Amino acid sequence: MKSFFHYYLALKNPDAGEWNGSPACIYTELVTRDYIRKSFAITDGLQLCNVGIGTGDWDDYLGYWLNGKGSVTSIDIDSEICELFAYRQQREGHPNPSKVVCESILESCLPKEQFDIVTLSGSTVRETGDFCSCLDACIGLLKQGGSMMFMAGLKYTPIQMLEPYIANTAYRLEGTQIHEAYPEYPFYICTIRK
Repeated sequence: MKSFFHYYLALKNPDAGEWNGSPACIYTELVTRDYIRKSFAITDGLQLCNVGIGTGDWDDYLGYWLNGKGSVTSIDIDSEICELFAYRQQREGHPNPSKVVCESILESCLPKEQFDIVTLSGSTVRETGDFCSCLDACIGLLKQGGSMMFMAGLKYTPIQMLEPYIANTAYRLEGTQIHEAYPEYPFYICTIRK
């Protein structure tokens, strides 16, 4: 319980609190949720993997979005984040909680070609330290014909990094949107089809 309390305090600490409550953050969340809802059809038995839990709000949303139709696996390298997220979903009675996997996406034991959708958003790709290997690992989790929703900030992961990566594969880049409403956090969202 003490760790759970510290988790909530961390959401409002001087480093994260200002961002987590800012209009730019709320706008980013809204646009990203709207993008996945409009870009991907939910089918019975859909398997989704989110890479990078962070605060867990995105994973919570995905579970609600798929409730009754599909399941979410959430992977993160940080054991405390994983533990607190799983505990919080259980404590709050989430109706479709994530299966939480605590390991690096770059060294994951998750079976290849298991998921219909993989989501990778925010700073996760940058935090791995290896853009191409991270995308390779995420796309490797997709079933043939599966899709990855990719969202990243333009400042640290410019779209110019993604375009040559896609050009050297058989994957398709679709539905790219660039959002610059908040100059402090311009970002893009796209779909990569396997």
